Amino acid sequence: MAGHLAPPAPTKVKNHPFMVWGRRVEPDGDARVLEFPNGARSAVPLLTPALADQLRHPPTELAETPLQEIVAYLNRIGHLWNNEEYARRRLYIRELKRMHGYSQQMADAEADLISTTLRAHGHLHDMVAVELGHRQIMDRWIPREDAEVRAYPRGRSVHILPGNVPYSTTVSLVRALLTKNTSVLKYAAGEPVTAVVLAQSFTDIDPDHPVTRSVSAVFWERDSELGRQVLADADVICAWGGAEAVNTAYRNCSSEAIVVPYGPRRSFTVVGKDADMARAARGIAHDASMYEQRACFSTHQVFTDADPEEFADRLQAELVRYEDMLPRTSVTADEAAQASMEVAAQRFLGRRTRTGSWGSILITDPATVTELPSARTVFIHPVKDLAEVAQWVDPTVQTIGLAPWTLHERLRHELARRGACRFVEAGLSPLFRLGGSHDGLQPLQLMTRMVSVEAPRLDYGKGMVVPIDQSEFLEHRRLRDLLM
Repeated sequence: MAGHLAPPAPTKVKNHPFMVWGRRVEPDGDARVLEFPNGARSAVPLLTPALADQLRHPPTELAETPLQEIVAYLNRIGHLWNNEEYARRRLYIRELKRMHGYSQQMADAEADLISTTLRAHGHLHDMVAVELGHRQIMDRWIPREDAEVRAYPRGRSVHILPGNVPYSTTVSLVRALLTKNTSVLKYAAGEPVTAVVLAQSFTDIDPDHPVTRSVSAVFWERDSELGRQVLADADVICAWGGAEAVNTAYRNCSSEAIVVPYGPRRSFTVVGKDADMARAARGIAHDASMYEQRACFSTHQVFTDADPEEFADRLQAELVRYEDMLPRTSVTADEAAQASMEVAAQRFLGRRTRTGSWGSILITDPATVTELPSARTVFIHPVKDLAEVAQWVDPTVQTIGLAPWTLHERLRHELARRGACRFVEAGLSPLFRLGGSHDGLQPLQLMTRMVSVEAPRLDYGKGMVVPIDQSEFLEHRRLRDLLM
């Protein structure tokens, strides 16, 4: 069996508060107890009508806060997270290990990602510039040809967060803050810690700062009527995870709201026979080890025109190396069973399989694959020509890793035409580069309203040599003379 089952955990219930617009709400006697696959339990408050009403009426000062102040405040929070002795960072790491069975290395990596993201002030300004056209467009009117344009927040954002990748919470929240939207972080039952600890950390510098007061972190059951009301009042909903999360957003949003869907997606890697096989194998091991393949960008399959057994040797060696460098996160009984069943099915079909504590490698035809298990299970699909990969691409494909990198010149147009969203060099799947897309979207554009002030009548306009007088044009049939 690939991976190891989560060990039994103490049955003591740990309390996790809500954060509602920067204020802490403790669980009371009617708390909801969340149970995790390894036996850990956490108590969270119930969403009451009074709390739901508070969520629908956020403070408004963030919309008037200069972007540079928002970025500077995030930078200060990021420096807190960069300190390994910071109490909330230490709590966060302990909870990831307690609830999810994370190794120390993986938990440290999650905390480091939070720190790095929040401290990247130049990168955050560049995100706004790349996606919205100008780094100051959230604060002032920017000339664009015959108009001046400014971006405004949509207002209230609700984030349906996933349970598989904690870092998604940071990404989703930062996007909302950069666009000056208030945020309700609705965390998953399987991952209650990131949203709450992140929101709490904002209070450690200034509990009344507009950023602090613009964030809530709460939970409600999937069938909660109060939760549906919060979604119905949202101006933008960021829905992460499986089809159910995305469909929930679409079912419950108002007709004026925007839904930003992230998932569900799958990803794979293409390896050419002229690749540096050692580097390719190491990159794939990395992409298959982060988050135990639970993320949309995780590599599950490798298509190659090289010798599959030789490449499997290299990949196995790298997966063994990663077992020490990034020790395995505990897998659930369902994940372990899915991986074992797929290995057994491939063996029954006479396919070549390798398994160990490091994971599994299965050399097989893609047509025989019925599931894409997690727990570091990698399928190697031999092909005669890499052009054959195109038949396995559709709009559910997010990221395609490539080795050698020059393959993108040959493959990207056809694979993109069939639905692929993103191409990276093998080993870089978890790293989203500045300017890249996310599931085919530029998210900041969807989280803002673009407002224009357009030139008056006496401004001729580019390419025109007469004033614009619509009444005169109509009266004298001069519309054809607009461009002289």
